[in-house]
Amino acid sequence: MKKFFPTLFLTLLIGLGYSQSICDSIKLKKDIAYGFAPNELSDSLKNLKSQELDNFWNFAKKNKEESALCIKKLIENEKNDSYFCFDASSLLLSLDTSKLYHSTIISALNKTNLEDIQLSSFLKISYYLAYKGQNINELTTKLISIPNARIYLSDHFITLNAIDAGIFLLNIMGEKNAEETLILAIKNGNPVAKHNAAVLLNVLSTNNGDSLIREKISSGSLPDSTINRLNKDNESLTIKKKGTIKRNRVLEAMKDVPYNFEKEFFGFSGNEDLINSACKVLTKDDLKIVRDARTRSITGLSDEALHEYFTLTAIIFTIKAK
Repeated sequence: MKKFFPTLFLTLLIGLGYSQSICDSIKLKKDIAYGFAPNELSDSLKNLKSQELDNFWNFAKKNKEESALCIKKLIENEKNDSYFCFDASSLLLSLDTSKLYHSTIISALNKTNLEDIQLSSFLKISYYLAYKGQNINELTTKLISIPNARIYLSDHFITLNAIDAGIFLLNIMGEKNAEETLILAIKNGNPVAKHNAAVLLNVLSTNNGDSLIREKISSGSLPDSTINRLNKDNESLTIKKKGTIKRNRVLEAMKDVPYNFEKEFFGFSGNEDLINSACKVLTKDDLKIVRDARTRSITGLSDEALHEYFTLTAIIFTIKAK
């Protein structure tokens, strides 16, 4: 027993010194690798920085637990290096897939200048965090505030604008939370956020959202460009054709969204008779069913999901216009 305590104390000291040396190394490698804006680098410097960043990541991955804790502290203390905050958030997510560091990752993304990064990565991480139950309201507002945003999803060979990308984030966070986020952006956001949030709130098509938009239009609070976009969407998302499919089959299809392979049902998008029939036979009492189907329609970041979302949105618009 007498030997136990000194031995334990020595072990703790060794462990502390080991963790400290790892963190010291990480800090040193951080100082070497970061402190730059990617869009300001020449091609030759990009290659050099790529090697330094690989060195930083590879070292951190060899000591995941100690590195994660150290990187957490570095993110919390960082005031100026936007790209480090973003890159470190990606690294931290790869080092620990539990929820332990999610709040730190969100903080890092909020510190990130989106002009310094590929927006697709920001979208994917934000979507993942929302899927894990984290609050991404500020991240969503940040994304829809970027002028002329272009988000390329290489897996699907599509380029999204901020409104399209915003739909994925708003859908996964839930209708009430999405509504509150958009209303706040309209009231307090920059001009780009106000425009995009108004368009997205119109697409969300909730009672509170519709009421706010009518109020903003009547009071002259929205610019003509935004009003023109809202009018254009209202026109294009209202379906006038009539289908031939009966109500019970339409309701069955709504329950099967996003798909039912056994029935060879692959969604509403592209099935004009089913779409037109839904607009014909469904009423305002069925709106919740359609809304629930629309929420389920997005299971990941894809153009197919986006098409299905907008198709169900058109059905909602048409039902409400009756």
